[in-house]
Amino acid sequence: MKTLKFKFLMPVVAFMIAVAAAFATQADGQGDFPLVQGYIYQNGVCEENGTCSNNKSAICTDNLGRTVFALGGITGCSQRLNMDWQHP
Repeated sequence: MKTLKFKFLMPVVAFMIAVAAAFATQADGQGDFPLVQGYIYQNGVCEENGTCSNNKSAICTDNLGRTVFALGGITGCSQRLNMDWQHP
């Protein structure tokens, strides 16, 4: 009777461990966002100012609170980024 329980429970336990390991090693997706070069409009020109990672809906601002833009449009840096800023 004990061997019958052991033969039945061993595959069940192995399956449960495999399922737990699959969930434990699943990536959360935070590192899947590409970095975008950020620019600030200063003294009439666009200057490079760190990068932004596309993982938030908040406006990308640098450590001084200035809005960070992407290059584009007629004026140069006019596309506001909605991302987390990262120091260069």
